[in-house]
Amino acid sequence: MTKHFEELVKQPKYEKYAEAPIYIVYSDSQDEQSAKGLNGGLSEEKVLESFALKKNGLIIVVAKLQTGFDERKLHTLFLDKEIKGISAIQTISRVNRTTKYKNDCKIIDFSYDNVNVQNIKDAFEYFSDVVVSDFDPFSDKRVLDILLTELKKSEIYQKFFDPFMQIYKDAHRRDDPESYLDIESSIEKFIDANPKRTADTKAKTAQYFTILNRIEYVIDLEPKFSDPSFLFFLRKFNTIYNMMHRSNDVKDPIEVYFDNQIGIIEVETRETEKKKNKKLKVATGGEEGEPYQFDILKIIEVRNEKEAIDGSLIEDFEGKIQDLFGFVRAQEDGKRLIVKIKSHVSEDEIYDDFAKLYRRYKALNRKKVGDYFFKEMEDLVDKLCADFEATVTKHKEAE
Repeated sequence: MTKHFEELVKQPKYEKYAEAPIYIVYSDSQDEQSAKGLNGGLSEEKVLESFALKKNGLIIVVAKLQTGFDERKLHTLFLDKEIKGISAIQTISRVNRTTKYKNDCKIIDFSYDNVNVQNIKDAFEYFSDVVVSDFDPFSDKRVLDILLTELKKSEIYQKFFDPFMQIYKDAHRRDDPESYLDIESSIEKFIDANPKRTADTKAKTAQYFTILNRIEYVIDLEPKFSDPSFLFFLRKFNTIYNMMHRSNDVKDPIEVYFDNQIGIIEVETRETEKKKNKKLKVATGGEEGEPYQFDILKIIEVRNEKEAIDGSLIEDFEGKIQDLFGFVRAQEDGKRLIVKIKSHVSEDEIYDDFAKLYRRYKALNRKKVGDYFFKEMEDLVDKLCADFEATVTKHKEAE
């Protein structure tokens, strides 16, 4: 792993992680090399101390640290084996501590057939009778009311809501993405010029939707809290803000809310049933000289692995990605982006330029391409950018 990591951080986009440590923690036995030997002579105590001092890092753990290790900065937990019952709760609780700048945590499940999704759900259901909930919907409603007032006082709302409503009230323009291009551009410029105030509005927007998600169908709420035009405006602002500020979040509360309205869920749990073994297939490599295969298509394949979807979906996505990349290459901004890629400009600048072009393509081609493509790509724009960079680099090498 260290060897692969050292190769990876040579790339400009990952070089900021070059100093991140990689450690392994497990109980020593006579039949195994000691963990201390693999950690450069550091004891387990020193490993944990060093890990806590670094901004980024990775610890590989084998049956250790399920309890007692309360490093608040831990954000992402990778599971490669099945966990059940109280062990499941103890394990995933390693990353649920809060601290400054940490707004969420992630559990990445590499277990066979992703059994931990169901196991974690079952564990919380089983132990729910001994968990004291602090859920208070009426207190939440009071906070929601305060947030509603604050959001309507915000500069984003005061400056852009009325022009937005002129479009929204026009039935012919409301669903046409091109109608919003001018106002989206103005909002983008305002966000860029007022980072602190718009960050505050973004935070309040996220909290507003988090609470609304939690209590909307639990207690009666006045219509003002879920006014469609108000929510749609906040979503528009949120989308623009997210595109301008690179985020690794798969979902934020705003998109979760709108997904819930149309019945989209991320993980479907089910009744336990007898598992069928998958047929093992022999891996094959690509022929030399094959056209570049977009890495993003591998992600789409995995996302849809459990669905009865044939290769036509992947072919459809590949065609749409090719169309997007053709659009980028044809734009003047896109031509400048290609020059930047070849000139090794910073990754952040390349991503920001690509994200703007992606947003323009989305606005102009939503009806032709379809919402499903953009829904799948919403959290993968950085991956699209990486694939586009790869096509540019490959073309440059071929010249």
